[in-house]
Amino acid sequence: MDKKKKNIALIGISVINLIVVLVMYSKIKSMIPINIFADNAIKKMASKQLLLVLPCISIIISVFQVMYRMKTIDKPVTIGKIIEDGLFSFFDGLIMFLGWILVYIGYEYTNTTLVNVNIQPIYIIIGIIGLGLAGMYSTFPINKIGSAIGLTTKETLADAKVWRIANRFNALTGFISAVMIVVLAIYFMFFGFNWIYLIVVVILSVLLMYYVPRLYAKKIAKDLSERVVEK
Repeated sequence: MDKKKKNIALIGISVINLIVVLVMYSKIKSMIPINIFADNAIKKMASKQLLLVLPCISIIISVFQVMYRMKTIDKPVTIGKIIEDGLFSFFDGLIMFLGWILVYIGYEYTNTTLVNVNIQPIYIIIGIIGLGLAGMYSTFPINKIGSAIGLTTKETLADAKVWRIANRFNALTGFISAVMIVVLAIYFMFFGFNWIYLIVVVILSVLLMYYVPRLYAKKIAKDLSERVVEK
């Protein structure tokens, strides 16, 4: 039952994304530019209903991912299963990311006399890196012990239970870090580059992706060994 709840939470994230987009939807003109050049010349326009299409696609992808996980829940974990599950998360996040770029463009077009949208390619790359990390870390709970994609430490490799608990925890901390990276990329698109925010996110990401999970794995291993001694 717990696994079912965790899987359904994936759909919940996509639904929340749709709700937030709906809030912004009312603040944007009926038509939005979808092809903008440096000289602010609008070459193509599209109905703002496109802003709702992408979140709906995200929900559909989430539903298929949950169906895939439930269908394969009792099957052995293979590299193919790990890659497929990670790709679901990546493309789901990518659709959300592209949707918010369009929301930004539409909002700028609605609230300024010129379409002054200057999205640097590096920000897109940062966002995609964050999405890739989110996809990778989402597979940690299903990875078998010793997998190359997982929290491999002396403690996790020595005990399957430590591996399972620590990798679930690392999946959460890694996903949080990935979301921070994507949010940072979106922030840079909206408000421009900021060294302080970049440094803060990098430090927090290193802690959450690397150091904190390893300390947690050591704690779990120690607690389990103490329980064995007490018995």
